Amino acid sequence: MIASYPFCSAINLHVEHRISVEDAKRQERTARELLRRLSSQPGVILADEVGMGKTFVALAAAVSVALNDPQHRPVVVMVPPSLKHKWPTDFKLFRQKCLPADVAAKVSSAQVDGAVAFLKLLDNTSHKRPTVIFLTHGAFSRQLVDSWVMLAFIRQSLHRRRNSADLRRLLPRILPQLLYMKWVGKPDAPIWTELLETTPNSWLRVLKRYGVDPEHDRDATTDDDPVPEAIAGFLNGLTAADTQGIFDALNDIPLRKSQNWDRRVKDAARTITAEIRGLWPRCVQELRIQLPLLVLDEAHHLKNPGTQLAGMFRNEESREDVEEISRGAFGGVFERMLLLTATPFQLGHAELCSVLSTFGGTNWSANNAPSGGRAKFDLQMTKLRADLDAAQQAAVTLDTAWGRLRPEDLVVSGELMPDADLWWSKAQHSEELSDTARDVMRCYQLTRKRMGEAGKLLRPWVVRHLRSKHLPGEFGDRLRRDRLVGRAICDPSCGTDIGITVTEKSLLPFLLAARATACAPESRPVFAEGLASSYEAFLHTRKTNLGKSSVCVGLDADEEGDVYDQDCDDSMTWYLDRLEELVPKGNAAASAAHPKISATVERVVDLWRSGEKVLVFCHYVATGRALRQRISDAIDAEITKLGAEKLGCSPDQVDRELESLGLRFFDSDSRVRQGCDRACNELIDQWRQLAPYRQDLVDVMRRFMRTPSFLTRFFDISDRALNEGSVQAALDTTDTSGITLRGLFGGFLEFLAVRCGEEERVRYVDAVSRVQTGSHVGKDAAADEASGPDATQTPRQLPNVRLVNGSTIQETRSRYMLAFNTPFYPEVLVASSVLAEGVDLHLSCRHVIHHDLCWNPSTLEQRTGRVDRIGAKAERCGHPIRVYLPFIAETQDEKMYRVVMDRERWFGVVMGEKYQVDARSTEKLAKRVPFPEAAANELAFKLGV
Repeated sequence: MIASYPFCSAINLHVEHRISVEDAKRQERTARELLRRLSSQPGVILADEVGMGKTFVALAAAVSVALNDPQHRPVVVMVPPSLKHKWPTDFKLFRQKCLPADVAAKVSSAQVDGAVAFLKLLDNTSHKRPTVIFLTHGAFSRQLVDSWVMLAFIRQSLHRRRNSADLRRLLPRILPQLLYMKWVGKPDAPIWTELLETTPNSWLRVLKRYGVDPEHDRDATTDDDPVPEAIAGFLNGLTAADTQGIFDALNDIPLRKSQNWDRRVKDAARTITAEIRGLWPRCVQELRIQLPLLVLDEAHHLKNPGTQLAGMFRNEESREDVEEISRGAFGGVFERMLLLTATPFQLGHAELCSVLSTFGGTNWSANNAPSGGRAKFDLQMTKLRADLDAAQQAAVTLDTAWGRLRPEDLVVSGELMPDADLWWSKAQHSEELSDTARDVMRCYQLTRKRMGEAGKLLRPWVVRHLRSKHLPGEFGDRLRRDRLVGRAICDPSCGTDIGITVTEKSLLPFLLAARATACAPESRPVFAEGLASSYEAFLHTRKTNLGKSSVCVGLDADEEGDVYDQDCDDSMTWYLDRLEELVPKGNAAASAAHPKISATVERVVDLWRSGEKVLVFCHYVATGRALRQRISDAIDAEITKLGAEKLGCSPDQVDRELESLGLRFFDSDSRVRQGCDRACNELIDQWRQLAPYRQDLVDVMRRFMRTPSFLTRFFDISDRALNEGSVQAALDTTDTSGITLRGLFGGFLEFLAVRCGEEERVRYVDAVSRVQTGSHVGKDAAADEASGPDATQTPRQLPNVRLVNGSTIQETRSRYMLAFNTPFYPEVLVASSVLAEGVDLHLSCRHVIHHDLCWNPSTLEQRTGRVDRIGAKAERCGHPIRVYLPFIAETQDEKMYRVVMDRERWFGVVMGEKYQVDARSTEKLAKRVPFPEAAANELAFKLGV
């Protein structure tokens, strides 16, 4: 029987001021097509580019399936831990904005992190069961066992054992301590004896009689059994041999207390936990659960079949090639799967097939199983893999042929073309080509054919839309992005991709790095990459390991492979030792003089001066800290400079004068404060939804305007006499995007009122209320920002600039992300890859600086995607997103830039390419003729609907 998954016609994906009519039509069309394919296929991958609204498309499909399921079973959405709060928040917004009230009343959600909580939800009756369950990646593979489940296993270990009389008398005395459940009852309380004598599915009745809530929440009551039915059923099937280890561990606890009694109890608890974890895989395999749909975000994490996440869906045939199935935790649980990823082709073709093979873990015995059964699916995957293999082989051959192309080959009819793009447009229609060029054309035609054949087989399984290169609506004639390369970060009018010049004063370290690189051409020169990032990063590339001189690079803790090591020979060591002597240590001025650091700082300060927010990505822990400090220093110096000019005082008097002005005009009942409050209230009055937050929002806006940072930029303080007109004039100041401060404030308030759900609104107001706006950041704020080895702060760091890396605690990270999305502090966010996926930073920022490049072009795209999303500031103001890619000329940095930019165009052709990054390979790749964009676009798979 072919399944039917109709789109819920009540869903309206157009959200005013958030999702345009045009985007909503594309999203609905996509959701309908996904559901159509799922009627006959086990699964589909949704792979739209970053920032195109995959979440709402997936939610539309999920809600449609759940509402049409005759058994009212929930849809499960599995999300990475970093997004476990974002998805439920987006769902609440979807429910509020995209569903009419009568349909929204039928839709609910629940969020769980562990298997036990998940199974408890499934125990609920259909009318109490949530429509959508958000489950964190690893919920089952972590094998979480709570105290109630542990008690149930202990009870089962006593079942039908004749030699358990002493143990049954002992257990009521030790269970509170053994299970950390002293809140249930004191030792020897009758409740323990009764629980041990009662089956787990009757425990709730016992607990209620004793007035105990199994969730240990004194302000709430629950009707859920403490042990899920699935686990209780599994326990009934266990034999004495299965629980012998638990029974033996209990018997190791002395009957009478002794000096080591507490330790023996703890040892027993650890042993019992280990025994239960050993039984857990069996328990999971015997679950009898069948659910209609799994939505899995960040599906590229399934690429390695050996990972725990991939193993959860494995459904392999046994060694004897019979029907017996070795099931993973979710093998056979779901009837259909919808996988989400923005970067499907950063995977190799084999890895993509591995992700697609996950669909084999669906329930093929269900009444509405995919048409053709498992055998047909396996044949389709075999054919797809073969065609992708052929396409990949042809693409690699083309890549090799293109690598032999030289600038002198770019000739058409005897005329040398100035660049590869122009040559390509003419060469396809010319017979007068060099032998190398003709070989390229032959390989290109074969690759085009093979890619087309593979694309036809891939198309049913992957839906992918590419974002328009132009802004939407009335600004459709303007480019969406403006890429500023190399030296353009210093001078945006610089049109060619030439790098940042190294001054004579800074030249020697880079020359030494080049000589050191030449000593080991087969190795990756991580020290040179670090030096190009910052002097601080280079110093972190040196370490002593077992008496050998080696180099390493300390990347952020969230990076995969956070330390690279390589051995150094004596000649390289000599150069690196001399280089280390030259690199400044603990000298702020010398650190700030680093060519790329100074360029990034200068651009950030220039944008800050004009009222723009900036997002800066860096790859190295040390560089992030250095940038945060240097930008803070530079903004501080600029505040002092502007203050001295406007106030006509000496620089050392500026702080005191600005503080005095703030106290005088904002902390008293002055006309300035009255004018400020009046202007803020007028903006808030437009939105009745904001009435409960009026005072908080007025306080935030007033605090923001009274800071030295704001006073020096937007107020005329030359005569030290401000009035209500001064406030109006400041609010009418425009940034380089053409938006006034009044417009920025008003746009944020409109966002809160119209585009946010209630919970999201509360989180935004809380974030902007809590982010500090004083002149300096003290020790408390420093501790709030980071923990561990990165929690180093100098006394003078402005709240305008915040650093988020792998050491930043999650709560602080979330708060800074929300606050950055507003017109208020922080105005500059220095971030590592922890903010490269799954977060929104686009509402108030259209400038992103990739201070450090990454060898993976998809990572750069993911980073840029934080500010390039539906509803971005760029779409509202009609000015492009500015993407800065600085590199230092004639260094390893420039070679890395040229390699990454060239491979960016090849990435969708030679899928998941893993190219060498040692010095010799990089040198060779950097000299290649760039692959034409038109050729790359022609070869790319066309997978939109």
